[in-house]
Amino acid sequence: MIKQLFILLIYLFLVLSCSYIEKNTKRAPIQKIDTIIDFNNVDAYPLFPNCADIPSREKQQICFQMEMSQYIYASLKEFQLSVKDSVNDTILVKLKIDASGKTTLSNIKISDKTRELLPQFDSILRVGLLNLPVLQPAIKRAMPVTTEFTLPIVIKN
Repeated sequence: MIKQLFILLIYLFLVLSCSYIEKNTKRAPIQKIDTIIDFNNVDAYPLFPNCADIPSREKQQICFQMEMSQYIYASLKEFQLSVKDSVNDTILVKLKIDASGKTTLSNIKISDKTRELLPQFDSILRVGLLNLPVLQPAIKRAMPVTTEFTLPIVIKN
């Protein structure tokens, strides 16, 4: 009987001490981490050096698009593109800007007729991209990220 009473007291002591410790220990609040990441949008677009001072995100994007178009147009203008037939086509150029700000050509969607009329277009575009300045890369969650975008080039003669 004494043995049972002693075991009961030990059991009661353990239960009460555990609840006492649980109440008096302060737990650090669990930090919630946002695990949903939108991979289609970035916090800041890639920027040319002269677009970095613009405060609005939308205006920075417009500045980037205009600067990129001007660089591509200037590189195409340097070469004398001559064709036998008339050309009226839109070429989709996929560009990739890596996390260090280097621009590379990923893909070119060009119709067969235009490719036949302008076989050197790919190489001219690659040479033009070599002359681009190093860009400020896109930013996602305060980290530089690689981005890809499509630039339409309209060719008419």
